[in-house]
Amino acid sequence: MNAALTSLVAVFAALAGSTLTFVFQRHTARQTERFTREQQLRHERVGAYSAFAAALTDFRRSQNDRWHLERADPDSAQFVSARAESYQRRSEATAALCRVRLLCGGSALSELARAALDATTEIHLAGGEQDRARRGETARAALDRFLTDASPHAH
Repeated sequence: MNAALTSLVAVFAALAGSTLTFVFQRHTARQTERFTREQQLRHERVGAYSAFAAALTDFRRSQNDRWHLERADPDSAQFVSARAESYQRRSEATAALCRVRLLCGGSALSELARAALDATTEIHLAGGEQDRARRGETARAALDRFLTDASPHAH
């Protein structure tokens, strides 16, 4: 009986060891999967936020060019080209905004991105140089607010 008891204890010990190993491996696998998912999301956010900032910066430049060329000669080929470019840049910025919104949903960060796009859109409506400069600064500051708030989500 002593040998049978020893064998039984050995079997239970092996079974307990196997069970504990399985539990720890499953826990480690879940942690690794969660970490990988979080890293992937962080990379996607960094990509989306930086693409949005680049697209919005290009759009702001095109809006300023459009404004200046319209003041110089609204019938010129240069103005027509600048206006077409500003439409293209707005389209690119809007596409980048959509990607930001997909990553952060209806959050305050999404609203900051929308406000930055809206402020940039209004640059070409300026009535004079000071107004254009003010609108450009407002758009730049709105982008800075977005980037400041987005930064913790990218770490």
